[in-house]
Amino acid sequence: MERNVIYFPDYGEQNTDAVISCVSRRLDEGDLSTVVVATSTGKTAFLFAEQLGQRPGLRLIAVGNPPGSTYERITAENRLKLAAKGVVIVDYAPYGCASLQGDAHANMHGALDLLVVFADILRMMGGQGLKVAIEVGLMATNVGVLAPGERVIAVGGTATGADTAIVMKTAYSLDIFHKEPDRRPELLEFLCTPLPKKWW
Repeated sequence: MERNVIYFPDYGEQNTDAVISCVSRRLDEGDLSTVVVATSTGKTAFLFAEQLGQRPGLRLIAVGNPPGSTYERITAENRLKLAAKGVVIVDYAPYGCASLQGDAHANMHGALDLLVVFADILRMMGGQGLKVAIEVGLMATNVGVLAPGERVIAVGGTATGADTAIVMKTAYSLDIFHKEPDRRPELLEFLCTPLPKKWW
């Protein structure tokens, strides 16, 4: 099997339209119908809804920031616009890499949390956009919007907008390191990603 992967010369929101086009082409293949999009204010998810929303059978899921986050929230106006487009909103769900929620990684035993390592490995492989894309797939699964084992397109970005799209197998965050491989999430395909990798 051959499939093209789009590489962007830099990370950031300037890639958003190209990511939408990349996702649209992958949806054209007909074997996937769910797109999970990271969105802080709802703006990025609405761009996806506007450009992909006419597809029959499309399930678009917008994942906002977790509780306690200092980042922006999905605005009331964008909630209404997303709802009018039939977008499912997942908001205030804890991070998929839960160790990054507040100071949860600074545990009383001073022990290394494997989810911190997991998040940084994702950044090393694909930058912040890859970490976010996989994380929103986990978050939507954790709250029951997605079932474990689904194949979905997941979209993430670096600070704002979108710069990464992948196909992944969903799972619960608790099963990232499960002893049974079938329970774990999987990165199945890169669709588009920036060449420079942003680490926080």
